[in-house]
Amino acid sequence: MTARITLGNLTVDRSRYMVWIDGNPVELTYVEFELLYVLARSSQRVMARETIVQAVWGEEPRDHARKLTVHVSRLRKKLRASRPYNIRTIPKRGYSLADQGHASRPPSLNNRLTRP
Repeated sequence: MTARITLGNLTVDRSRYMVWIDGNPVELTYVEFELLYVLARSSQRVMARETIVQAVWGEEPRDHARKLTVHVSRLRKKLRASRPYNIRTIPKRGYSLADQGHASRPPSLNNRLTRP
């Protein structure tokens, strides 16, 4: 498992429990760090809420939706300068730490050829 992950100007170092944005340290709580690390390990992929809860708290995901939402909100505030990466909410799915400059977009229906 990779101990250090660098995404844009954001660096997460699991071995030291440290996070830097543009080389400047960012203070995170233990849960915020774990949440960021879980998302960074799977950057650009959507992680289900249940998977995140299990990875961060080691608990069954029941009744943890609000707890996760609050921690994601706090983490977003602390990571505002981590461009281009940001935590995206994927409705009814989960979260993704994604490069906003390369966010995938669904293909347009107008681009499809239709035949009679």
